[in-house]
Amino acid sequence: MLENTAVRSDARAHDAHADYTTSFRANAACARELARLYDDITGSLAGARVPADAKAPEEPVVRRSPARCLVQLGPVALTVAWLQRSQGTVADGELLVVVWKGEVAVRTPQGFERAHQHSASSSATSVWETVLVVAAKSENEWGWAPIGAHDDALSSAALAQQCVERLQAAYAECSRER
Repeated sequence: MLENTAVRSDARAHDAHADYTTSFRANAACARELARLYDDITGSLAGARVPADAKAPEEPVVRRSPARCLVQLGPVALTVAWLQRSQGTVADGELLVVVWKGEVAVRTPQGFERAHQHSASSSATSVWETVLVVAAKSENEWGWAPIGAHDDALSSAALAQQCVERLQAAYAECSRER
């Protein structure tokens, strides 16, 4: 009876990571890892303040949601976004990390100011970006890796450190240009 059953030949079927990342257990683990990543990014920035005499706020502006983290540090910004189909699995998702030169986190008007009176016509440009996917056989072995390079996976803590280093390098470069 089973001899006429078609077997799906999919490249992911032979991938050791695919079994876990296509499971719905990985969705909850992904939410926890994203929270860890965002916590590590904001925690790393806590010790690295901009000098008070610089023309940037002393504290970075941080905006978070479950799928995104945005950090504006003076003239540069970092965005980390988890992109996934609404009904997809973690295997379908990608983590987009971008360091920007320019203002991404526009300050909200205070009091009775109008948004159009305060806005400037500046745009941010990408300085560095990378796209990563989940490389995990289980939640304990979670990693973020470039597409097709599961062996180069980084932990959430290591990725957060890399992101903050890129942001600080972009800030230092902008400071020299002034």
